[in-house]
Amino acid sequence: MLGIRQVQPYTNTSHASNKNLPPKAKGKKGLVDIISAGTREIWNKKVSGTQMEKLQNIIQDKYGVKFETYWDFHEWSIKNYSQFWEEIWKFYGVISSKPYTQPSRRKGDRIIDVEWFPGAELNYAENILRYRDDGVALICVDEDGNEDNVTFAQMFEEVQLYAAAFKRIGLQKGDRVACYMSNRREAIYAMLAAASIGAMFGGPLPFYGAKAVAAIMDIMKPKFLITVDRFQFNKDEIDILERLPEIVNGHDCIEKVIIIPTKEESKLKDISAVNNSCFLDDFLSGGKNADGSVPDLVFEQFPFDHPVFINFTSGTTGLPKGLVHSLDVEFHFRFLHNSADNVGWNLWNLYVGNLMLGSSLLLYDGLPCFLSKTAFWDIMDKYKVTFAFIVTSIIDTFEKKKSYQPLIANGAFKMIAVGASPVKLQTSISSSRK
Repeated sequence: MLGIRQVQPYTNTSHASNKNLPPKAKGKKGLVDIISAGTREIWNKKVSGTQMEKLQNIIQDKYGVKFETYWDFHEWSIKNYSQFWEEIWKFYGVISSKPYTQPSRRKGDRIIDVEWFPGAELNYAENILRYRDDGVALICVDEDGNEDNVTFAQMFEEVQLYAAAFKRIGLQKGDRVACYMSNRREAIYAMLAAASIGAMFGGPLPFYGAKAVAAIMDIMKPKFLITVDRFQFNKDEIDILERLPEIVNGHDCIEKVIIIPTKEESKLKDISAVNNSCFLDDFLSGGKNADGSVPDLVFEQFPFDHPVFINFTSGTTGLPKGLVHSLDVEFHFRFLHNSADNVGWNLWNLYVGNLMLGSSLLLYDGLPCFLSKTAFWDIMDKYKVTFAFIVTSIIDTFEKKKSYQPLIANGAFKMIAVGASPVKLQTSISSSRK
Protein backbone atom coordinates (compact mmCIF):
# COMPACT_ATOMS: atom_id res chain seq x y z
CA MET A 1 0.00 0.00 0.00
CA LEU A 2 1.02 3.61 -0.39
CA GLY A 3 1.26 5.94 2.53
CA ILE A 4 1.90 9.66 2.89
CA ARG A 5 3.77 10.97 5.85
CA GLN A 6 5.42 14.15 7.04
CA VAL A 7 9.21 14.13 6.70
CA GLN A 8 11.99 16.44 7.84
CA PRO A 9 14.49 17.94 5.40
CA TYR A 10 17.44 15.66 4.75
CA THR A 11 20.78 17.30 4.07
CA ASN A 12 23.29 14.43 3.86
CA THR A 13 24.16 14.74 0.16
CA SER A 14 26.84 12.05 0.45
CA HIS A 15 24.23 9.41 1.32
CA ALA A 16 24.22 6.45 -1.07
CA SER A 17 20.56 7.05 -1.87
CA ASN A 18 21.51 10.24 -3.72
CA LYS A 19 23.44 8.44 -6.46
CA ASN A 20 20.61 8.90 -8.95
CA LEU A 21 20.11 12.60 -8.35
CA PRO A 22 20.83 14.96 -11.28
CA PRO A 23 24.44 16.00 -11.85
CA LYS A 24 25.54 19.15 -10.05
CA ALA A 25 25.58 22.35 -12.05
CA LYS A 26 28.88 24.23 -12.18
CA GLY A 27 29.20 27.65 -10.58
CA LYS A 28 26.18 29.27 -8.95
CA LYS A 29 23.73 26.82 -7.41
CA GLY A 30 20.53 26.34 -9.35
CA LEU A 31 17.08 25.28 -8.23
CA VAL A 32 17.83 21.60 -8.84
CA ASP A 33 20.95 21.84 -6.64
CA ILE A 34 19.01 23.52 -3.83
CA ILE A 35 16.21 20.96 -3.95
CA SER A 36 18.51 17.94 -4.20
CA ALA A 37 20.59 19.17 -1.26
CA GLY A 38 17.56 18.79 1.00
CA THR A 39 16.06 15.68 -0.55
CA ARG A 40 16.64 12.01 0.03
CA GLU A 41 15.53 9.41 -2.43
CA ILE A 42 13.45 6.89 -0.49
CA TRP A 43 12.17 4.65 -3.25
CA ASN A 44 13.80 3.79 -6.56
CA LYS A 45 12.44 0.41 -7.46
CA LYS A 46 12.85 -0.49 -11.11
CA VAL A 47 9.50 -0.69 -12.90
CA SER A 48 9.75 -2.47 -16.22
CA GLY A 49 7.68 -1.95 -19.34
CA THR A 50 6.99 1.76 -18.82
CA GLN A 51 6.36 4.14 -21.70
CA MET A 52 9.63 5.87 -20.78
CA GLU A 53 11.54 2.61 -21.13
CA LYS A 54 9.93 1.85 -24.48
CA LEU A 55 10.86 5.30 -25.79
CA GLN A 56 14.41 4.93 -24.48
CA ASN A 57 14.80 1.61 -26.24
CA ILE A 58 13.60 3.05 -29.54
CA ILE A 59 16.08 5.92 -29.32
CA GLN A 60 18.95 3.66 -28.21
CA ASP A 61 18.36 1.30 -31.12
CA LYS A 62 17.89 4.05 -33.70
CA TYR A 63 20.78 6.32 -32.70
CA GLY A 64 23.23 3.73 -31.36
CA VAL A 65 23.42 5.21 -27.85
CA LYS A 66 23.26 3.64 -24.40
CA PHE A 67 21.57 5.19 -21.36
CA GLU A 68 22.78 3.81 -18.05
CA THR A 69 20.58 6.16 -15.99
CA TYR A 70 17.64 8.46 -16.44
CA TRP A 71 20.03 11.41 -16.39
CA ASP A 72 21.94 9.99 -19.36
CA PHE A 73 18.67 10.02 -21.26
CA HIS A 74 17.88 13.50 -19.96
CA GLU A 75 21.24 14.85 -21.15
CA TRP A 76 20.81 13.27 -24.59
CA SER A 77 17.33 14.83 -24.93
CA ILE A 78 18.78 18.29 -24.25
CA LYS A 79 21.75 17.99 -26.57
CA ASN A 80 19.64 16.39 -29.29
CA TYR A 81 16.35 18.16 -28.66
CA SER A 82 15.27 18.16 -32.30
CA GLN A 83 15.64 14.40 -32.65
CA PHE A 84 14.12 13.83 -29.21
CA TRP A 85 10.90 15.69 -29.96
CA GLU A 86 10.61 14.09 -33.37
CA GLU A 87 10.72 10.70 -31.66
CA ILE A 88 8.06 11.89 -29.20
CA TRP A 89 5.86 12.94 -32.13
CA LYS A 90 6.23 9.52 -33.73
CA PHE A 91 5.96 7.56 -30.47
CA TYR A 92 2.57 9.05 -29.62
CA GLY A 93 1.30 9.13 -33.19
CA VAL A 94 0.41 12.81 -33.42
CA ILE A 95 -2.40 13.30 -35.95
CA SER A 96 -1.71 15.95 -38.60
CA SER A 97 -3.10 16.72 -42.06
CA LYS A 98 0.25 18.02 -43.31
CA PRO A 99 3.67 16.74 -42.25
CA TYR A 100 6.37 18.92 -40.76
CA THR A 101 9.34 19.85 -42.92
CA GLN A 102 11.74 19.44 -39.98
CA PRO A 103 11.30 18.91 -36.22
CA SER A 104 12.64 22.34 -35.24
CA ARG A 105 14.14 25.46 -36.74
CA ARG A 106 16.31 27.94 -34.86
CA LYS A 107 15.29 31.59 -35.19
CA GLY A 108 17.71 33.11 -32.67
CA ASP A 109 19.98 32.44 -29.72
CA ARG A 110 17.40 32.49 -26.93
CA ILE A 111 15.82 29.32 -25.59
CA ILE A 112 12.43 30.43 -26.92
CA ASP A 113 13.76 31.19 -30.40
CA VAL A 114 12.76 27.83 -31.83
CA GLU A 115 10.00 27.12 -34.31
CA TRP A 116 8.67 23.63 -33.67
CA PHE A 117 7.48 21.32 -36.45
CA PRO A 118 7.27 24.01 -39.17
CA GLY A 119 4.99 23.08 -42.04
CA ALA A 120 2.78 20.78 -39.99
CA GLU A 121 -0.94 21.42 -39.81
CA LEU A 122 -3.10 19.78 -37.18
CA ASN A 123 -5.82 20.34 -34.60
CA TYR A 124 -5.41 19.98 -30.85
CA ALA A 125 -8.97 18.74 -30.28
CA GLU A 126 -8.64 16.09 -32.99
CA ASN A 127 -5.68 14.59 -31.16
CA ILE A 128 -7.49 14.64 -27.82
CA LEU A 129 -10.57 13.02 -29.36
CA ARG A 130 -8.75 10.22 -31.17
CA TYR A 131 -10.46 7.59 -29.00
CA ARG A 132 -14.20 7.24 -29.65
CA ASP A 133 -15.05 3.92 -28.04
CA ASP A 134 -16.85 2.81 -24.89
CA GLY A 135 -13.82 3.19 -22.65
CA VAL A 136 -14.30 5.54 -19.70
CA ALA A 137 -12.94 9.01 -20.44
CA LEU A 138 -14.30 10.99 -17.49
CA ILE A 139 -15.33 9.97 -13.97
CA CYS A 140 -17.33 12.87 -12.59
CA VAL A 141 -17.85 13.13 -8.82
CA ASP A 142 -18.87 16.08 -6.65
CA GLU A 143 -19.60 17.03 -3.05
CA ASP A 144 -23.34 16.85 -3.68
CA GLY A 145 -22.97 13.09 -4.02
CA ASN A 146 -23.43 12.98 -7.78
CA GLU A 147 -21.41 10.40 -9.70
CA ASP A 148 -21.32 9.68 -13.42
CA ASN A 149 -19.07 8.20 -16.09
CA VAL A 150 -18.58 9.55 -19.60
CA THR A 151 -17.21 7.29 -22.33
CA PHE A 152 -14.91 8.49 -25.10
CA ALA A 153 -17.79 8.01 -27.57
CA GLN A 154 -20.13 10.14 -25.44
CA MET A 155 -17.49 12.84 -25.01
CA PHE A 156 -17.01 13.04 -28.78
CA GLU A 157 -20.76 13.44 -29.29
CA GLU A 158 -20.94 16.18 -26.66
CA VAL A 159 -18.06 18.09 -28.25
CA GLN A 160 -19.71 17.69 -31.64
CA LEU A 161 -22.90 19.31 -30.30
CA TYR A 162 -21.05 22.09 -28.44
CA ALA A 163 -19.03 22.92 -31.57
CA ALA A 164 -22.18 23.07 -33.71
CA ALA A 165 -23.86 25.36 -31.18
CA PHE A 166 -20.83 27.65 -30.98
CA LYS A 167 -20.68 27.90 -34.77
CA ARG A 168 -24.38 28.80 -34.96
CA ILE A 169 -23.82 31.81 -32.69
CA GLY A 170 -20.74 32.91 -34.60
CA LEU A 171 -17.60 31.47 -32.99
CA GLN A 172 -14.65 31.72 -35.38
CA LYS A 173 -10.90 31.19 -35.54
CA GLY A 174 -9.09 33.61 -33.22
CA ASP A 175 -12.13 34.35 -31.03
CA ARG A 176 -11.94 33.86 -27.28
CA VAL A 177 -14.23 31.75 -25.09
CA ALA A 178 -14.14 32.47 -21.36
CA CYS A 179 -14.93 29.78 -18.81
CA TYR A 180 -15.88 30.57 -15.20
CA MET A 181 -16.80 27.35 -13.43
CA SER A 182 -15.56 24.62 -11.14
CA ASN A 183 -14.05 21.30 -12.23
CA ARG A 184 -16.83 20.02 -14.48
CA ARG A 185 -17.14 17.99 -17.68
CA GLU A 186 -18.81 20.88 -19.50
CA ALA A 187 -15.57 22.84 -19.33
CA ILE A 188 -13.79 20.05 -21.22
CA TYR A 189 -16.57 19.86 -23.82
CA ALA A 190 -16.50 23.62 -24.39
CA MET A 191 -12.71 23.78 -24.59
CA LEU A 192 -12.46 20.98 -27.16
CA ALA A 193 -15.29 22.50 -29.19
CA ALA A 194 -13.53 25.87 -29.23
CA ALA A 195 -10.22 24.25 -30.16
CA SER A 196 -11.82 22.35 -33.05
CA ILE A 197 -12.81 25.72 -34.53
CA GLY A 198 -9.54 27.48 -33.73
CA ALA A 199 -10.78 29.73 -30.91
CA MET A 200 -8.84 30.33 -27.69
CA PHE A 201 -10.13 29.13 -24.33
CA GLY A 202 -9.43 30.33 -20.79
CA GLY A 203 -10.72 32.31 -17.88
CA PRO A 204 -10.59 33.02 -14.16
CA LEU A 205 -10.57 30.52 -11.32
CA PRO A 206 -14.06 29.87 -9.91
CA PHE A 207 -12.98 31.16 -6.48
CA TYR A 208 -12.45 34.69 -7.80
CA GLY A 209 -15.02 37.32 -6.87
CA ALA A 210 -16.97 39.49 -9.29
CA LYS A 211 -14.48 42.38 -9.42
CA ALA A 212 -11.50 40.12 -10.09
CA VAL A 213 -13.38 38.24 -12.81
CA ALA A 214 -14.56 41.48 -14.40
CA ALA A 215 -10.94 42.65 -14.54
CA ILE A 216 -9.98 39.46 -16.35
CA MET A 217 -12.86 39.96 -18.80
CA ASP A 218 -11.42 43.42 -19.52
CA ILE A 219 -8.12 41.81 -20.47
CA MET A 220 -9.40 38.73 -22.26
CA LYS A 221 -12.31 40.35 -24.11
CA PRO A 222 -14.12 37.07 -24.73
CA LYS A 223 -16.83 36.71 -27.33
CA PHE A 224 -18.64 34.10 -25.24
CA LEU A 225 -18.71 33.15 -21.56
CA ILE A 226 -19.71 29.71 -20.31
CA THR A 227 -20.35 29.48 -16.59
CA VAL A 228 -22.27 27.68 -13.86
CA ASP A 229 -25.00 28.69 -11.42
CA ARG A 230 -23.16 27.59 -8.24
CA PHE A 231 -20.79 25.01 -6.83
CA GLN A 232 -19.75 23.58 -3.49
CA PHE A 233 -16.18 23.50 -2.22
CA ASN A 234 -15.25 21.96 1.12
CA LYS A 235 -18.90 22.29 2.21
CA ASP A 236 -19.05 26.00 1.35
CA GLU A 237 -21.78 26.99 -1.12
CA ILE A 238 -20.48 29.45 -3.72
CA ASP A 239 -23.10 31.37 -5.70
CA ILE A 240 -21.84 32.25 -9.17
CA LEU A 241 -25.20 33.36 -10.55
CA GLU A 242 -25.42 36.40 -8.27
CA ARG A 243 -21.99 37.59 -9.45
CA LEU A 244 -22.76 37.48 -13.17
CA PRO A 245 -24.48 40.88 -13.66
CA GLU A 246 -21.43 42.72 -12.29
CA ILE A 247 -19.10 40.54 -14.38
CA VAL A 248 -20.99 40.60 -17.67
CA ASN A 249 -22.93 43.85 -17.90
CA GLY A 250 -20.75 46.58 -19.32
CA HIS A 251 -18.67 44.18 -21.37
CA ASP A 252 -20.06 44.66 -24.85
CA CYS A 253 -17.59 42.11 -26.21
CA ILE A 254 -19.55 39.27 -24.52
CA GLU A 255 -22.21 38.33 -27.06
CA LYS A 256 -23.60 35.32 -25.21
CA VAL A 257 -23.47 34.01 -21.63
CA ILE A 258 -24.18 30.28 -21.31
CA ILE A 259 -25.24 29.21 -17.81
CA ILE A 260 -25.11 25.58 -16.66
CA PRO A 261 -27.81 24.86 -14.05
CA THR A 262 -26.47 22.27 -11.62
CA LYS A 263 -29.78 22.04 -9.77
CA GLU A 264 -33.27 21.76 -11.20
CA GLU A 265 -34.49 24.78 -9.25
CA SER A 266 -31.87 26.94 -10.97
CA LYS A 267 -33.74 26.50 -14.26
CA LEU A 268 -36.67 28.40 -12.72
CA LYS A 269 -34.58 31.42 -11.79
CA ASP A 270 -34.85 34.70 -13.66
CA ILE A 271 -31.56 35.37 -15.45
CA SER A 272 -32.72 38.45 -17.34
CA ALA A 273 -30.39 40.63 -15.22
CA VAL A 274 -27.46 38.96 -17.00
CA ASN A 275 -27.18 40.46 -20.48
CA ASN A 276 -27.35 38.04 -23.44
CA SER A 277 -27.73 35.02 -21.18
CA CYS A 278 -29.32 31.62 -21.71
CA PHE A 279 -29.27 28.22 -20.06
CA LEU A 280 -27.14 25.40 -21.48
CA ASP A 281 -30.05 23.43 -23.00
CA ASP A 282 -31.17 26.44 -25.04
CA PHE A 283 -27.63 26.98 -26.28
CA LEU A 284 -27.16 23.34 -27.32
CA SER A 285 -30.55 23.04 -28.99
CA GLY A 286 -29.48 25.82 -31.32
CA GLY A 287 -26.70 23.62 -32.65
CA LYS A 288 -29.06 20.97 -34.02
CA ASN A 289 -30.45 20.80 -37.54
CA ALA A 290 -34.18 21.12 -38.16
CA ASP A 291 -34.53 17.33 -38.11
CA GLY A 292 -32.77 17.05 -34.74
CA SER A 293 -29.49 15.77 -36.15
CA VAL A 294 -26.15 17.32 -35.28
CA PRO A 295 -23.74 18.62 -37.94
CA ASP A 296 -20.48 16.71 -38.35
CA LEU A 297 -17.57 17.80 -36.21
CA VAL A 298 -14.95 19.45 -38.40
CA PHE A 299 -11.40 19.81 -37.09
CA GLU A 300 -9.98 22.95 -38.68
CA GLN A 301 -6.25 22.63 -39.39
CA PHE A 302 -3.66 25.05 -38.04
CA PRO A 303 0.12 25.49 -37.76
CA PHE A 304 1.82 24.00 -34.71
CA ASP A 305 2.11 27.40 -33.00
CA HIS A 306 -1.60 28.21 -33.24
CA PRO A 307 -2.90 29.54 -29.87
CA VAL A 308 -5.18 27.25 -27.85
CA PHE A 309 -5.31 28.45 -24.21
CA ILE A 310 -5.15 31.69 -22.25
CA ASN A 311 -4.09 31.27 -18.62
CA PHE A 312 -4.09 34.10 -16.12
CA THR A 313 -1.68 34.81 -13.30
CA SER A 314 -3.02 35.13 -9.77
CA GLY A 315 -2.77 38.92 -9.62
CA THR A 316 -0.67 38.96 -6.44
CA THR A 317 1.94 41.18 -8.14
CA GLY A 318 -0.45 43.49 -9.98
CA LEU A 319 -3.23 42.99 -12.49
CA PRO A 320 -3.63 39.40 -13.75
CA LYS A 321 -1.63 38.73 -16.88
CA GLY A 322 -3.01 36.57 -19.67
CA LEU A 323 -0.45 34.08 -20.95
CA VAL A 324 -1.22 32.56 -24.33
CA HIS A 325 -0.35 28.88 -24.75
CA SER A 326 -0.11 27.70 -28.30
CA LEU A 327 -0.38 24.10 -29.40
CA ASP A 328 3.41 23.69 -29.29
CA VAL A 329 3.55 24.59 -25.58
CA GLU A 330 0.73 22.18 -24.78
CA PHE A 331 2.40 19.41 -26.79
CA HIS A 332 5.71 19.76 -24.99
CA PHE A 333 4.02 19.38 -21.60
CA ARG A 334 1.22 17.11 -22.66
CA PHE A 335 2.81 13.81 -21.93
CA LEU A 336 3.04 14.44 -18.21
CA HIS A 337 0.26 12.69 -16.28
CA ASN A 338 -1.83 15.09 -14.24
CA SER A 339 -5.02 14.91 -12.24
CA ALA A 340 -7.95 17.25 -11.81
CA ASP A 341 -7.79 20.99 -11.16
CA ASN A 342 -9.91 24.02 -12.04
CA VAL A 343 -10.15 25.94 -15.29
CA GLY A 344 -7.89 28.98 -15.15
CA TRP A 345 -4.62 27.30 -14.19
CA ASN A 346 -2.23 25.70 -16.65
CA LEU A 347 -2.50 22.55 -14.52
CA TRP A 348 -6.02 22.07 -15.89
CA ASN A 349 -4.71 22.21 -19.45
CA LEU A 350 -2.05 19.66 -18.63
CA TYR A 351 -4.20 16.93 -17.16
CA VAL A 352 -6.90 17.22 -19.86
CA GLY A 353 -4.24 16.24 -22.39
CA ASN A 354 -4.00 12.78 -20.89
CA LEU A 355 -7.18 11.95 -22.80
CA MET A 356 -4.90 11.85 -25.84
CA LEU A 357 -3.31 8.75 -24.30
CA GLY A 358 -6.64 7.03 -23.67
CA SER A 359 -6.35 7.65 -19.93
CA SER A 360 -9.40 8.18 -17.72
CA LEU A 361 -9.72 11.45 -15.79
CA LEU A 362 -11.32 11.68 -12.37
CA LEU A 363 -12.97 15.09 -12.14
CA TYR A 364 -13.75 15.88 -8.52
CA ASP A 365 -15.79 19.02 -8.16
CA GLY A 366 -14.94 20.23 -4.67
CA LEU A 367 -12.81 19.10 -1.75
CA PRO A 368 -14.32 16.46 0.57
CA CYS A 369 -12.14 17.09 3.62
CA PHE A 370 -15.20 17.97 5.70
CA LEU A 371 -16.59 14.43 5.29
CA SER A 372 -13.73 12.72 7.12
CA LYS A 373 -9.95 12.89 7.50
CA THR A 374 -9.50 10.23 4.85
CA ALA A 375 -12.36 11.17 2.49
CA PHE A 376 -10.08 12.49 -0.25
CA TRP A 377 -7.93 9.38 -0.12
CA ASP A 378 -10.95 7.11 0.04
CA ILE A 379 -11.95 8.55 -3.35
CA MET A 380 -8.46 7.85 -4.71
CA ASP A 381 -8.86 4.30 -3.45
CA LYS A 382 -12.40 3.76 -4.77
CA TYR A 383 -11.61 4.83 -8.33
CA LYS A 384 -8.13 3.26 -8.42
CA VAL A 385 -6.41 6.52 -9.26
CA THR A 386 -2.84 6.00 -10.45
CA PHE A 387 -1.66 9.62 -10.49
CA ALA A 388 -2.80 12.65 -8.51
CA PHE A 389 -1.71 16.25 -8.88
CA ILE A 390 -2.46 18.22 -5.74
CA VAL A 391 -1.94 21.97 -5.40
CA THR A 392 0.11 23.11 -2.44
CA SER A 393 -2.80 24.87 -0.73
CA ILE A 394 -4.68 21.57 -0.55
CA ILE A 395 -1.66 19.91 1.07
CA ASP A 396 -1.74 22.72 3.65
CA THR A 397 -5.43 21.93 4.25
CA PHE A 398 -4.58 18.26 4.78
CA GLU A 399 -1.94 19.28 7.29
CA LYS A 400 -4.33 21.49 9.26
CA LYS A 401 -7.00 18.81 9.32
CA LYS A 402 -4.45 16.07 10.01
CA SER A 403 -5.67 14.18 6.96
CA TYR A 404 -2.30 13.67 5.28
CA GLN A 405 -1.53 10.18 6.54
CA PRO A 406 -3.70 7.87 4.44
CA LEU A 407 -3.28 4.27 3.46
CA ILE A 408 -4.25 3.66 -0.14
CA ALA A 409 -4.85 0.00 -0.73
CA ASN A 410 -5.88 -0.24 -4.37
CA GLY A 411 -2.38 -1.09 -5.58
CA ALA A 412 -2.84 1.17 -8.60
CA PHE A 413 -1.65 4.42 -7.01
CA LYS A 414 1.81 5.27 -8.34
CA MET A 415 2.59 8.92 -7.88
CA ILE A 416 1.63 12.23 -6.30
CA ALA A 417 2.84 15.53 -7.72
CA VAL A 418 2.57 18.74 -5.73
CA GLY A 419 2.91 22.22 -7.14
CA ALA A 420 1.37 25.51 -8.33
CA SER A 421 3.15 27.35 -5.50
CA PRO A 422 6.19 26.66 -3.29
CA VAL A 423 5.86 23.57 -1.09
CA LYS A 424 6.85 24.00 2.55
CA LEU A 425 9.78 21.81 3.57
CA GLN A 426 7.99 20.71 6.73
CA THR A 427 5.13 19.43 4.58
CA SER A 428 7.29 17.55 2.12
CA ILE A 429 5.49 14.59 0.66
CA SER A 430 6.95 11.15 0.23
CA SER A 431 5.45 7.83 -0.68
CA SER A 432 6.41 4.42 0.64
CA ARG A 433 5.26 0.90 0.07
CA LYS A 434 4.20 -1.18 3.05
